[in-house]
Amino acid sequence: MCLHANVNSEKIQGAWHQPTSGEEIAVKSMFRNILLMIGVLAMGACDSQPTTPLEGGQIALPVPAAIRQIATLNSLPLEIQISVNNEIVRVVPVGNPDELTTTIVNVPINQNNEIKLAWFAIVGTEKVLLAERSELVPAGRTELNINNYNSTGPEFDADGDGRFNLSEARENRNLLSAIDLEVPFQTAFGGAFANLNSDGIDPDTSGEIGEDDEPTAFSLRHDGSSLIVYVCGKDKTLQGDSLDTNGQYWHDDTVFIYLDGADSDNDSFDGIDDFQIGFIRSTGEMRVSEGGNGQFCPGGACITHSFYNTSTLCEYELSVNLPLADFNMTIGSPIGFDIEITDDDNGGLREGSSAWIGFDDRSDQKPSTFGTINLN
Repeated sequence: MCLHANVNSEKIQGAWHQPTSGEEIAVKSMFRNILLMIGVLAMGACDSQPTTPLEGGQIALPVPAAIRQIATLNSLPLEIQISVNNEIVRVVPVGNPDELTTTIVNVPINQNNEIKLAWFAIVGTEKVLLAERSELVPAGRTELNINNYNSTGPEFDADGDGRFNLSEARENRNLLSAIDLEVPFQTAFGGAFANLNSDGIDPDTSGEIGEDDEPTAFSLRHDGSSLIVYVCGKDKTLQGDSLDTNGQYWHDDTVFIYLDGADSDNDSFDGIDDFQIGFIRSTGEMRVSEGGNGQFCPGGACITHSFYNTSTLCEYELSVNLPLADFNMTIGSPIGFDIEITDDDNGGLREGSSAWIGFDDRSDQKPSTFGTINLN
């Protein structure tokens, strides 16, 4: 029996970074076309060698919403392992979103059956456990209750960083390392790029999408004394009315950089080395809305930046120079980092925002939601 599915979905996108060997960093797109579905879908397996069905009935094995949210990872295939009465009866690889649906398995009739589901992410050659659910299903029941799956505990923290695998996958983080991105020494712009796409989870917006922009990209490098952030923006429409009207430049087209020099992961800005820095496209100016009140980069005076609006490849380019010592950043030590771009197409409230890690729009409040980079 082959797969049949009809779905309604909306796109939610982001990017995830898996360090690889060598100077170049392979940046792999992670969150693309994430399915947000409520209905139950039907699936059978098109196996090249048909399996011998167990004697008796059938039971439906739905998919938790959290797993469904990461179903369309282009570079992160999933796997579902199904056991009946302590025997693995099926392993379902998930290479594309349509394959992540309710599975039907045969079970012995007229008896209680122990059903176990385990959901894995495949990262390179590693199999990372995201969640599992085990239940003694009474005879005659036709669907497994998957609401109370388990995703916490030592076995769910593959890299030992204190964040559980499922949460890391949903937060766009590296599952096998406490570092989300390794930044090499480079002598020119380029290197590690990440797409920043509209994520659809911004509670502070008008909801009136004015245009469909191409993905914006950023890259990072360091020269031994400074971290250089480069942004190639693809936003076609420039708006700056909120800055003039009420000073709320976060509702205009603005690039935000977030830094936590010592990667202390606080739940609020510490007034020491946690920063939120805005770069306003309409005026080209910089605003430091968090940080700069203590010993590190007072008032943001140590920062230099330039906007370029004549590029043939980008609608605009932004280069930002962040001296390492002035932000308590050290080569070889983790650094909290995130980047966010707000998009306003028609004035008033912004239409949306995009980010590397903080795709749920919390970076302006909680440095603990920043990603982690390492300067090597």
